[in-house]
Amino acid sequence: MTCNSEWKEIQQALYDGQTAQERPDLTTRVFRAKLQDLKYQLFKRKIFGHVAAHVDVVEFQKRGLPHVHMLIIFKSGHKLNTTSEIDKFENANAIIHDHILKAHNKVKMDIQFTEEEKMDQLYNCHINVEVCSGITVVKYLYKYIYMGHDRVAVHITQDDEPRQVDEIKQFQDARWVSAQEAMWRICEFGLNDISPAVINLQLHLPNKQFVSYHASQNLQKLLLWDHVSKTMLTEYFTMCATSEKARQFLYREFPEHYVWNKRDKIWTERHKIGVIGRISVVSPIEEERYYEKLLLNHVRGPTSFRHLLTFNGIECSTFKEAAQKRGLLEADQSIFNCMNEAITFQMPNELRRLFAIILVHCAPTDVRVLWDTYFDAMSEDFKRDANTSIRQRVSKTLLSLRVLLESMGKDINSYDLPTIPSYDANIENNCSREIQDEMSIQIPEEDQDAELKLNDDQRKAFSMILSSIQKAEGGIFFIDGPGGTGKTFLYRALLAHLRLRKHIALATATSGVAAGIMPGGRTAHSRFKIPINSDEASECSISKQSAAAELLRRAQLIIWDEAPMAKKWAIENVDKLLKDVMGNDKDFGGKVIVFGGDFRQVLPVVPKATVYQTILASLVNSYLWGRIKKITLSINMRSKNDPQFSKFLLSVGNGEEPMDDEGNIKIPDDMVIEYDNEENSLKRHIAAIFPSLARNAYSAEYMTNRAILTPKNEHVDKLNDKLISMFPGEEQIFNSFDEAIDQTNINYDVDFLNSLTPTGLPPHKLRL
Repeated sequence: MTCNSEWKEIQQALYDGQTAQERPDLTTRVFRAKLQDLKYQLFKRKIFGHVAAHVDVVEFQKRGLPHVHMLIIFKSGHKLNTTSEIDKFENANAIIHDHILKAHNKVKMDIQFTEEEKMDQLYNCHINVEVCSGITVVKYLYKYIYMGHDRVAVHITQDDEPRQVDEIKQFQDARWVSAQEAMWRICEFGLNDISPAVINLQLHLPNKQFVSYHASQNLQKLLLWDHVSKTMLTEYFTMCATSEKARQFLYREFPEHYVWNKRDKIWTERHKIGVIGRISVVSPIEEERYYEKLLLNHVRGPTSFRHLLTFNGIECSTFKEAAQKRGLLEADQSIFNCMNEAITFQMPNELRRLFAIILVHCAPTDVRVLWDTYFDAMSEDFKRDANTSIRQRVSKTLLSLRVLLESMGKDINSYDLPTIPSYDANIENNCSREIQDEMSIQIPEEDQDAELKLNDDQRKAFSMILSSIQKAEGGIFFIDGPGGTGKTFLYRALLAHLRLRKHIALATATSGVAAGIMPGGRTAHSRFKIPINSDEASECSISKQSAAAELLRRAQLIIWDEAPMAKKWAIENVDKLLKDVMGNDKDFGGKVIVFGGDFRQVLPVVPKATVYQTILASLVNSYLWGRIKKITLSINMRSKNDPQFSKFLLSVGNGEEPMDDEGNIKIPDDMVIEYDNEENSLKRHIAAIFPSLARNAYSAEYMTNRAILTPKNEHVDKLNDKLISMFPGEEQIFNSFDEAIDQTNINYDVDFLNSLTPTGLPPHKLRL
C-alpha cells in the first residue's frame, strides 16, 4: 500500500499554495489511519479469510511518502491455493465492494495473482497483492520486506574551503530521513508489526550462559550475584519445579502461557494468548548443545539440567547419551527434525552446509534417503529455469557438497551419494589440457628481451615482484600509473620472464580490450568464474577439484590489469577462491598477485549510484587495500618527448587543473584547433593529424601511428568519408546485400535496411 498525495483528507486540509510534501504531519497521519483501516478490514473483518499470522514494515521513499510491505499467512481452510479459490474474489461488488466500500474512503487495488489474474477495485491508492504458495517463496519474501532503509551520501562545505579534497573522506555514509519519516517517529507510530509475536528462547549448557556487565563492575562480585545466573532456561526449570501447571509444557511452548520479565528475570503467567516460542537455532556440529535442544523439544516439565540428563532413574554423563536412551536418535529422526526446521528459513547454500555437517558429525544410517528427501531444497538455487535438467542440478549440488566435505577432511566417495555425472572421468584430462594450453602460449619476440628495456621505475617494480615469487612468500602489489607510464610493458616483461623458464603466469584484466593486449590474456570474470553481480556473499564458480583450480595452484604469478574498474567484491571473491583452492587463510592463498591501473581514469560502474556508492564499491574500500604494496610509475613513456603534455594530463587526472563554476577546465591553446565553421575546421583537424597525407598514404608506420577519436559513430563515418576522398588511387565502392529474414512476413523497406549500422559490420556503402 502506497500513500497517495491526492487523498481528499490531505487535499482538503492544505492551505492555499501548499503541496502534500509540505505537510508531513498530514501525509503521515492520514496514511497511518488508512493503514490501520486496511488492517482492520484484513484482520478483524477477515475480507480474505481468517489470518493466522502477519508481518508488515513501513518504509519511506526518497520523496518522503510512506508505503508498507505486508506478508499475510492464512489459516488452513482459508488459503488461496487453486484458481477456483481465487476466482471467488473476481466479483468486486460481491466481495471487496461489500466489505471495503462501507468504510469512509474509496480504494483502488491492483491485485496480481500468480495465475496472472487481475482485478481493479477502489481504495484510491496503489495496492499490489500477490498470492504465493509454498514455504520456499515465503523465505524470500521475508528477506525482501526486511531489506532495510535508503542510504544517502552527503558532504557539507564552506565557501572558503579549497576545491581539492579527499574523495574518500569527503562523502559520509548516512541515513536518509525524510520529513514524513521524522514526523512518523515523533508521533511514535510503529514502523513494523508482527503477529503473533515470536519469543526467542535462550539455550545454553550448564553455567555457559552469556553475562552482560558494565566495564566498571567488579567481576568477582558479579559472579557471586545470584541474579547473574538466572536465564530464561534456568527459570523455566525453576517454574517446572514449583508449579504443576508449568510442568505440562515443553520449553518452546512455555511463552504461550508465561511472560518473561527481563528486569526481574522471572516467568509470570500470561493472560493474553498469541505468542510463539522458538529456541535458538543450533547446528549438529555443536554436539552437546544440539542434543540439549533435542531433549528440551521432547521432555515436558524438566526441573534442572540434571533432570534432562536422567532417564529411568539413571543419570547420563552427556546430553547425547540421554537422547539415545530416550530413543530420540533412533532412525535418524533427530536429523530429519533438524533439516525440516532449517528448510523453513535457511537458503540452499546454508542447507548444503548443514547436510555436510550432518554427514560428518551425525553418522546418519541411510544417507541416500536423506539425500532424496532434501535434494530439492538443497538444489533450489541451481534451478535457474525450466531448461535446467535434473542431471545438472545433481551435478552442481554434489560438487558443492564435495568442496564442503573436503574442507572438513572427508571424502564424498565414502558416503552413499549419487556419482557426479562425467566429472571424475574427465577431470584429469581437463586438468592436463588447461595446463598444456597455458604452457603453449607463444611469447612474442619483442617481449623476450623486454626486461632489458625497463626504465628505473619499471625495473624496481620488476625486481620486487620477482623477489616475492622466488622466495615463495606471496604478496599483493598494485602498479599505479597514468596512461603511458608503461604498465602493460612491465606486465609483458614479467610474463615473458616466467614463461621462458616454463613457469605458469596468468594474465587477466577487467575488460576484454586490456586482456587482449597481453599474450594469453583473459578477462578476470572468465578466468576466475566471478559472478556478474558479485557481492560480499557471492563465490566464484570454480570447484576445488577442477582443472581450473589446479591451474591456479600451479600459477606463480597472477596479473590483473585495470583493477580499479572492478568492483571490490569481485576481487574479494577471488581472494576467497584462492584461499579455498590453496587451503590456507593467507591473502589470495599466498599467491603473488599484481594489480594495476589508474584510479584517475575509470572507477567501477554502479548503475544509478551516488558518488559515495561508487567509491564504496571501489578497491580502495576493500579490506585488502591496506595490505597491498603500492608501486608508482611516474615516467610517461608515451609522451616522453612532450613533457608539458604529460604534466597537463597528470594535473587533469589529479584534479589540480583550475576549473570554472561548472567544473570545466581550459585546454591549452596549443592543443586546440581553431573553429570557425564545420567544413574548414574539419580540414584543419585532418591536416594537423595527417599532414602530407597523399605523400605518406602508403606508409604503414605513418598510418598506424595516428588516429582521430570521436565519441559518435556518425562522426566516425563522416571523417572516414572525408579521409578516403583524400587518398590517392582509384576509388572502389561496394554495396551490401540486405535481406530480411523474419517469421512475421513483414516487408521491410530496403532503404531502412541499408540505413542500419550493426556493431562490427561495415556500412551499407563501403568506399575503399
